[in-house]
Amino acid sequence: IEPNAGPTLVFQSLPIVFSHLWAGKFFAIVFFGLLLIAALTTSITIYEVIITALQEKLRMRRGKAIFVTLMGIFLLGNVPSILGDNLWKDFTIFGKSIFDAFDFVSGNILFMLTALGCAIFVGFVLKDDAKKELSPTPNSRFTTIWFNYVKFVVPVIILVIFISNLI
Repeated sequence: IEPNAGPTLVFQSLPIVFSHLWAGKFFAIVFFGLLLIAALTTSITIYEVIITALQEKLRMRRGKAIFVTLMGIFLLGNVPSILGDNLWKDFTIFGKSIFDAFDFVSGNILFMLTALGCAIFVGFVLKDDAKKELSPTPNSRFTTIWFNYVKFVVPVIILVIFISNLI
């Protein structure tokens, strides 16, 4: 079993491993239960950003914003992922199954762009506020080193990783 297999490792290989363990069913239930809790708690914070943006930018009521967000995620994310192993199993995007393509785009593209955006935002937009949050004395040596690191070094590192993931 390859340790870097991604979704294949979790959803195809690990059930086989659990089936060979003593009390494997128990450990499988605990593992997948914790994985579900991790996914839901992470998703709630992401959904809240989208819901709040819909409320503020489009003046939607909260209930409608929740419905639009969950329906969009269900139709654009969940349905293709579910059908990717059934009816659409022969459908590929750039030679990858739907599930693997979603995993590649989210892990290698969207995640990297989000990290790059955060580093640029903290380094160039939140400069004074970020310095105040780091230290009681905003112009301390540590704050200056950290701030320059986030502003100049981190974006370069993220770009190198991003490009190497695409090659």
